[in-house]
Amino acid sequence: MRTITFIILLLINSCMNTKSISRTGIESIRFGNGGGFTGAVTAYILSANGQLNKVEGNKNVLIKTVDNKMVKDFFEKASELKNYQFNEPENVYSFLEIQTKENKQNITWGFGSTKIDSRVKKLYDKLMLLTK
Repeated sequence: MRTITFIILLLINSCMNTKSISRTGIESIRFGNGGGFTGAVTAYILSANGQLNKVEGNKNVLIKTVDNKMVKDFFEKASELKNYQFNEPENVYSFLEIQTKENKQNITWGFGSTKIDSRVKKLYDKLMLLTK
């Protein structure tokens, strides 16, 4: 009986977190960096279902599943930036792509840029920590 109750509570909590994530309007966040001598790009995608994937060519390779609460926090921070525009890549650059149903907002900045909104940099740094 306790096991059934636990499973029901777990399912209800999971559904509630998914709904709160979808309220942000964000479907996924693509982030990474590129450029330099080789021009190589390293990209990751955090999806609303918590999957963190590394983009390798035409494939997405699952790295891990992120807790719903963390995904919600990331998506809430990203929703504050979904209309922010900044596109100043340099030889070495970082990027965030915030995907909603209606739009994909690309934010790109050069390494060491002091012009980028600090909220973008903070979100990016926290997302990159997930990849470790």
